[in-house]
Amino acid sequence: MSDNSRSLSDDELAASHIDAVRKLDMAYAELLRGIAEMQDRRLHKGFNSLTQFQTESDRITKGEALARERAADLLYRQRGPDPPPLAEVGEALANGLINREHVAEICKVTNILSDKVPAADLAAHQRNLLVLAQQARPHEVRKVGRRIVDFVEQNSKTVEDDDREQVHPQCELSVWQAKNGRWQLRGALDRLGAQTLQGLLGVLAKPKPKDSATGAPDPRSTAERQGDALVEILELAARCDDLPVQGGESATLMLRINLDEMTTNQPVLVNDSTYVSMNTARRICCSGAAVTPAIFRGGAENLTLGRSSRTATKAQRKALAVRDHGCAFPGCTRTPKWTEPHHVVFWTNSGRTDLNNLVLLCGQHHRVIHHTDWQVHMISGRPAFYAPRWLDPAQTPQYNFAHRAPDRATA
Repeated sequence: MSDNSRSLSDDELAASHIDAVRKLDMAYAELLRGIAEMQDRRLHKGFNSLTQFQTESDRITKGEALARERAADLLYRQRGPDPPPLAEVGEALANGLINREHVAEICKVTNILSDKVPAADLAAHQRNLLVLAQQARPHEVRKVGRRIVDFVEQNSKTVEDDDREQVHPQCELSVWQAKNGRWQLRGALDRLGAQTLQGLLGVLAKPKPKDSATGAPDPRSTAERQGDALVEILELAARCDDLPVQGGESATLMLRINLDEMTTNQPVLVNDSTYVSMNTARRICCSGAAVTPAIFRGGAENLTLGRSSRTATKAQRKALAVRDHGCAFPGCTRTPKWTEPHHVVFWTNSGRTDLNNLVLLCGQHHRVIHHTDWQVHMISGRPAFYAPRWLDPAQTPQYNFAHRAPDRATA
């Protein structure tokens, strides 16, 4: 960005910023390439190690030096005749398509899974994360990376391992009274218990609307809201048959089950967030838990439910959750409970409240669509997003790959 930035128009200044960031990412790629070559030459200029050379000459922490070396090894260091394990990631970084934080998240997943899955599956997971990194922020890549690791670890368990885990309690809770008279809690939940609690907290721990008289927002912190919500959950449990609602829907567990895999122990996705075994899913469906099974065959996940009205019906919301898996904006990892249906063609412009004119968006991205130059259109029944022209002059349609199930990675 040059000194004449004051003479640039708003669009030119924004484009200049994007260009500067891209050059910064490309420079980081060049740095890693140099480190990979230094690793091959065992070059550290008299210091005890390459790590010490970096900490002293570059004035960085040991952790940063080691992170650079791990990334350089995976992205740019040749293995004999074979290319580096993350050569495609290295190329994307060199072209300024992703940044160093994206690289760190992809490297973490690679290191965890390198000895747990076949090479073809690992490569597929890496490609999916790379595609996501080109449209999402690093923390969203991290979230999807954790989901992939979660799937692999669950999928590697035998039926006997799963049965053994289910027999023994996996939840803990300690409750004691502090000196000030207040009660304190500490505990741990298994995957399913955690999803049930998160579903209830998502409904009950939302900030209260602004005060109608003063306009002041809810003064409670997140911890205070969740504490109040827990008390409300206990009161609801005491009344037994009262369930909270969010957007007109009861708080439930949604199980995404493929009929073609019902006879296997293929992991089942719960609330688009975590995995349990097929046997555990069957047990949940037989229990008294509030469960919404989203059942489909093969890749056919589209449901047609509901009728036109001003707002989406419960059936339409469930159908949208099955189709979009959560916020459909490119790179967003928000699950369905954090979203609201958006009319692609606005209701005020004669848009219909039908599935082919609705898309799930979280609050943040709903505002983006309404108040910025981002646009969304339906293409072949899927929501496609278009960035502002100053960001993408080619106007390439973008889709959200953050919700792609890890078990479809090699499909």
